[in-house]
Amino acid sequence: MNRTGAWHLLRGAVPRRALLTGMLLATAGDLSGAALLGVSGWFLTTCAVVTIQANTTWSWMYPSGAVRTLALSRTGLRYLERLVSHRTLLTATVALRTRLARGAARLTPRELRGQRDGSLLTRLTTDVESVGGLPANVCAPLAAAVTTACLVEILLLWAMPLLGAAELVLWAAGVVCVRRAHHRTRAHLVTAAEARATLRTVLLGSRAAFDELRCLDAVPQVRRTATDAMTAVESAEWAAARAERLGRLTLRLLAALGQASVLLIALCAAPSQPGAVVVGEVLLTAAGWELLERLPRLLQQLAQADDAAGRLAPLAAEEPATDRRRPVARSVEAAGLPLPGSPVALTTTLAGPGLVLVTGPNGSGKSTLLGQLAGRLPAPAGTVLLGGSPVHELPARTVAETVTLVEADDWLADDTVAANLRQAAASADAAALRAALDVVGLSALPLDAPVGPGGRLLSQGQRRRLATARAVLRRPAVLLLDEPTAGLDRRTATALLAALPRALPETSLVIAVQEQDIGLLDRPPTGIVRLGRAADRSGGGSVGHSAGQAGAGLSRSADRTAAVPAP
Repeated sequence: MNRTGAWHLLRGAVPRRALLTGMLLATAGDLSGAALLGVSGWFLTTCAVVTIQANTTWSWMYPSGAVRTLALSRTGLRYLERLVSHRTLLTATVALRTRLARGAARLTPRELRGQRDGSLLTRLTTDVESVGGLPANVCAPLAAAVTTACLVEILLLWAMPLLGAAELVLWAAGVVCVRRAHHRTRAHLVTAAEARATLRTVLLGSRAAFDELRCLDAVPQVRRTATDAMTAVESAEWAAARAERLGRLTLRLLAALGQASVLLIALCAAPSQPGAVVVGEVLLTAAGWELLERLPRLLQQLAQADDAAGRLAPLAAEEPATDRRRPVARSVEAAGLPLPGSPVALTTTLAGPGLVLVTGPNGSGKSTLLGQLAGRLPAPAGTVLLGGSPVHELPARTVAETVTLVEADDWLADDTVAANLRQAAASADAAALRAALDVVGLSALPLDAPVGPGGRLLSQGQRRRLATARAVLRRPAVLLLDEPTAGLDRRTATALLAALPRALPETSLVIAVQEQDIGLLDRPPTGIVRLGRAADRSGGGSVGHSAGQAGAGLSRSADRTAAVPAP
């Protein structure tokens, strides 16, 4: 990611007038500070010389007034610069978050699935702050430092060319040292970030499965893994801090060498320059090196903004004009979709009422197939279409208007039952929520009952049914359910499979179930897809069928069978 990425994001978010005003105020403030240091040194030295010489004709009023004027102007200019820069920062942050929040709604289901661990929220908070703070935290200080250093160098060259040339060489060496230290520090920080991500994965995974790990007596092993990851983080951070300290130390040594060289060269040229002028030049050089010491921090913030812009790039893409006019699709078409782990191709269109079962032993690919139909998992190009477009390329909002997938372990918020249901229908009243719970056999569950983190206060069967009830409230055109009967007794499972088609008479249902649960249906399914089921040697095999419907598509191979009708 090059640096133009961050500027590209800020192009329409930062008012150019405010950015230019902040840079000018920062430059003027730094120039006042450098001039104040140089004039103060010259003034104090001159006063001392005049006192020693008992020169009563020299007037101190004008230099004293200049010092006070510079001090007041520096304070006022820096205060004004902070006001303008902070306003620019807030304006940029609000504009970026608004734009990127709209971009998040255009992510595909597969992309959203990859950011379920909170990374999307991090992008919209921390990364936006890094990019939005670029004008105030980098642009203004960098412009001020460069401008002031150039003017100081011009003054030194004007006063004594040899002096200016020597200082220019030292400043160039300082810039090179800063860049090298920055690259070393950044390399260590990248290592630390990778180790921190590993540590986070270990901690979150062990926290979620702590009871299971304790039963398996695997807690000490996980503790050692977490300790190793933490050690790697600390080592990388210590190395980064060490590289940064060495860079700053080198810069300060060069600053001391620069001031010493100015003093020596000026004294060697005496009496062409008065002593007070020499002191003023030394302090003016010190002001320039003080500004140069900002470079490590500015480079670090600039690198962070570049990294953040790279992560925000998927959210910052402009919305195509066709997306705003796209009609809502009401069907999902699987055109020659290879079944997981099998050469069998699935060809069907899911539209209108119907019930398709996906069955097979554990590991045969039932969840994978449903994930492909919902666009959450990769599928061969052109095999899963929604309204004629590849489903994995469509925005999540467009897919959600047609398809709803309830996974085997779907996410539940740490809130009440009603709050989880209203995620699908924010305006649903208590009667509608109760009706959805009745469909899945949870009528006895209070609406104000807490579900706990991830639904842990509920049983596995209750969690699955609550997620199913939430999907029922959406009344989607296509509803994909991944083993909703797992963990249920036979009576409850039978009631659930019978209630779903009645509650969603216009919905195309695709339900993944175990082979033995097919007998729980009170009506024949529209079609069946069997995975991982070997056909007999005579080629007979067991296939699904749809009584009374013509045009059922059938794909078969030597070791897999599948049958799905085309509605």
